[in-house]
Amino acid sequence: MRRQGGLGRGLAELLPDAKDPQPHPVEHHFPRLPGISTSESTDPSGEPSDTTDGTGTRDEASTGVGGLGHEETDVADLGTELVAELATNQSGLAIIYRALDGLVEQYALHDAAVVIDESGLGRQVFRAARKPLDDPGGEALLDAEPGLYTDPPLEAAAVDASLLTSLCVVALRMEVLRYDSWHDPLTGLFDRRSFDRLLEMSVARSLRYHWPFTLVVIDLDGLKEINDGQGHAAGDAALQALSERFRRVLRFGDNAARIGGDEFAVILPNTDPDDVPMLLERIGSSQLGDRPCPAFSYGVAQCPSEADDMEDLFKLADSRLYEAKKARR
Repeated sequence: MRRQGGLGRGLAELLPDAKDPQPHPVEHHFPRLPGISTSESTDPSGEPSDTTDGTGTRDEASTGVGGLGHEETDVADLGTELVAELATNQSGLAIIYRALDGLVEQYALHDAAVVIDESGLGRQVFRAARKPLDDPGGEALLDAEPGLYTDPPLEAAAVDASLLTSLCVVALRMEVLRYDSWHDPLTGLFDRRSFDRLLEMSVARSLRYHWPFTLVVIDLDGLKEINDGQGHAAGDAALQALSERFRRVLRFGDNAARIGGDEFAVILPNTDPDDVPMLLERIGSSQLGDRPCPAFSYGVAQCPSEADDMEDLFKLADSRLYEAKKARR
């Protein structure tokens, strides 16, 4: 048994003796299974590049892992299930954890993790059972090479590490696409299409379960003047400043969206309309960097007491916003 590195009990003897005289700390905790790295590419002829062990030496144990001629293993069923799940509407993150939890269950492992480092995704680390990285052994994964890691180690023939890692990459890309399709790229808040769906569901729940909620429609004052006088970059910064304050102040379960150029909307479950002015005052007065919160006007309507239809509710809040803007002028 090799000596422990100090980051976790039972994770020190997971790799064979490393050829590198100073192996990465993760080797004392999670061995990376042999297989084609997610960053490897094919040569100009289109054939897969030789798999190496990280030192430039060809890893004979991993040759052919994931190839069509590889002997079928127990994990093939797991891979098939994950491929099927990729075609569903499941969260990409849920699929990644499903893969890791499936490995742990199938092989009675103590732990499993996948490290992804891809263009457009950045560096991402996932552990089975959603364990945090500050748990024993997790720190070693922070700068580990991309790949699949298990405790205890699995034989190269037991699992197609390249296949499972690639499936996790695809699932993560799907999650990013899903996020982008729901959110405004400038502010990171929900976009108009997402807001319409959220408002529709909120009205339906309110009518079915008698759950009241308050809709607030907000308009940034003077955005055109900011764009004309200071440039569009300053206008974008003003929109972002207000959006970031929404994220800082609003509760979990409140939903904020950018629904137009200078318009926002917030859905506040179980919130009395009389409490909205105090909430928005907190948003306006909150400190965030050097840029003050831009001035804004708002209109409020409650469902179902004032309107029990999505369009009527929005029109009511919007008309009150228009009245507030006239009063400010």
